[in-house]
Amino acid sequence: MRQGTSRPVRIAIPMPAERPRRRAVLLTALAILLPLLAGSGCARVARPAPRDWSGFLDDYSRLDLGEPGELPYVYRNPKARWTEYDQVLFEPVTLWRSGRDSLTPIPEDDLLRLVSRFEGAVRTRLGAGFRLVTTPGPRTLRLRLAITDARASDPVVDVLTATPEDAGSAGGTGPVGPELGAFIEAAGIEGEIRDAMSGELLAQGIDHRRAGAPPRLPTWEALDRALAFWADRVCGRLEARTRGR
Repeated sequence: MRQGTSRPVRIAIPMPAERPRRRAVLLTALAILLPLLAGSGCARVARPAPRDWSGFLDDYSRLDLGEPGELPYVYRNPKARWTEYDQVLFEPVTLWRSGRDSLTPIPEDDLLRLVSRFEGAVRTRLGAGFRLVTTPGPRTLRLRLAITDARASDPVVDVLTATPEDAGSAGGTGPVGPELGAFIEAAGIEGEIRDAMSGELLAQGIDHRRAGAPPRLPTWEALDRALAFWADRVCGRLEARTRGR
């Protein structure tokens, strides 16, 4: 299990031609980012070939095309007993990119800032409805999220993790750079939720920016508002499911 660190961590992951199923170590909050940067029109889209996925999830074969209003790709375990859970183990958010140099035009501080602010928005909202824990236990969901711009066919995938210090000043009004804005438009969000004790997969999904979405967010302040809005919507849905509503 990858643990949080005091500094940003990069892990270069070689991607073999036929990648074996990878054990899920981080975990993910499902109903994922970028509709917040995307708007809500949810058209059904064609399923990419498996090698077009990043490799963050263990098993993409479970995914189905989402219904209108859902994620583009989603899986929910029909046997999941959601009302048994009232705690969340939220693992560090990661950013998956195609090799260390694939996003060179974007300052790394901006990438770390994006990851850290995204994680902070989700963690804050989760804490309003669940007890947040740091170790697996009964009645606990393990939540895993990643921002992805990589494919399983890439020779190397570079994984970047941020720390809270990388968030910078909250509510800053500085502009979002054009390169980072383009990355946000192109990236996806992949996530899954598992039972923290047994590892049973309860839900997973993939989201991305949709056609016809609003223009790019111009400032970090606007991005913070969008992140907070998304976290409130997604975590609210998870709360409703665990409370049987």
